[in-house]
Formats: sequence, structure tokens, C-alpha cells
Amino acid sequence: MVWALTKELTMKNLWMALVILPMSAHAAAVVPSPGGLAFVSINADEDGFALVSFVDLAADTELFMTDQSWNGLASGSGGAFEGGGGVLTWTVGSALAAGSVVRFSSVQSAALIGASHGSVLRSSGSMSLALTDESLYVYAMAGSTVVPLAAIGNGSDFATELAGSGLDAASLALSGRVDFAEYQGPRSGETALADYRSKVFDPGQWLVRKSTDESLTAPDMTAFSVAAAVPEADTYAMMLAGLGVMSIVARRRSSAAKQA
Repeated sequence: MVWALTKELTMKNLWMALVILPMSAHAAAVVPSPGGLAFVSINADEDGFALVSFVDLAADTELFMTDQSWNGLASGSGGAFEGGGGVLTWTVGSALAAGSVVRFSSVQSAALIGASHGSVLRSSGSMSLALTDESLYVYAMAGSTVVPLAAIGNGSDFATELAGSGLDAASLALSGRVDFAEYQGPRSGETALADYRSKVFDPGQWLVRKSTDESLTAPDMTAFSVAAAVPEADTYAMMLAGLGVMSIVARRRSSAAKQA
């Protein structure tokens, strides 16, 4: 009876491991790095924008947004934001799943500012998105070091401003006046969320409106998703082989017990 109970527990443990193992890659939150987030819309008329996170964000993670300018130095070597503008502090609150889109609205108003997930407040200065020559960043803090994560801008010197920020592959440059702009590329079908980055940072994948009142326009909040991965044949073979070996061992032990 003891052996039978041990056998049952062993089989249960195996099946639990087989179920939990594929999920483990998504269980741990990832600290954002450049390109870990991206802007998917900006609305100068409404003073709002939306972000997608390509990584899981742990509960109570703090990130920051600013329309100040990067000073051109490398992060960790004097790199910082400077000039006029404001800084927003976003506290994620409950954990945010990778692929989620978060909207920030009325960021120019301390009374009306809001976020669709977590909470946001104006921590310094005054943010008001301009129609031209604007730049917007999302960043993290590693101690006292500023770590830029993504940027969007439509200024003539935006590319020069990015120098030293580490965002060469995690920024979107638009041109001219921008009342409202939004990513309109695919949000499903890729096998990894990271595969959307090149599309989100491609101006050709964006809709831009330059001369209309967009103050009531809401961004697309559709989350980014990945196609279900098909397990490799070798993985199934190993699983079946393991179960086969356990079955043989169980039968031999049962036979030996009967003979005894």
C-alpha cells in the first residue's frame, strides 16, 4: 500500500511538473531594459499617450515619463534629462502582463491626469504636449542612474538629442506637426512579443493626423499577443519516454510484490 501511494504521488508530481514547466517562463517579472516598453500613441490635443510593455511588470514597479530633453551623455556617465517640461511618476499597482497597453490621459492637469492601469501623478514640472518639436520618454531609475527605455519625438533635432541615450533601436521619429499619431501595425501573430518592436518603432506603421481636433480621440487599447508555440517533437518524445520508463518500473514492482 505504501508503494502504491508513493507511485501515485510520483505520477502526480510528474504531471504537475509537465504542466508548470511551460508556464514558468511567464511567472517571473522582468526588469525593463531599453526597448522593453514602447509608445503606441500620442495625442497633443488631448495631452495623452499610450504605452505597451513587452515584458511583465511586477506589482508596484515605478517608471517615469518626461517631455524634457536628453542631455546627450551616456546613461550612468552623466546622462540625464534637462530643460523645461515635466516628469510623471507611474506606479504600476497590480502586476502588469507583458503585451498590455496602458493609456495616460490629461497629463497636463494635476486634477484630471489618469492612467488605465495603476496610478500616475505629476512629480515635477508641468507636462504639456506640443504639436511640434516635442519629445517624450519613458525611463526607469537604477539607484541614481537614469535608464531610458523608449522615446517618441517629432523635432528636427530629435535624432541628435537621442545621442547617448541608448535608444537608437527603441525610438520613433515622426516629422512635422502631430495632433494625433498611433501605431496601426499588427498586434497578434508574432511568436514573441519582442518581434513587434521593429514594427512599433517603424514610422511606416503609424497613422499621423496633423490638422484635425483630436482632443476626444481615444487610442487603440488592444493588447499585443503571441501565437501559441508548438512544442518541439523532441520534447514530446522525452515526455513519452519518461512515462514509458515509469510504467515499466511500476509493472515490474507490482509483479515482484505479487511473487513475494
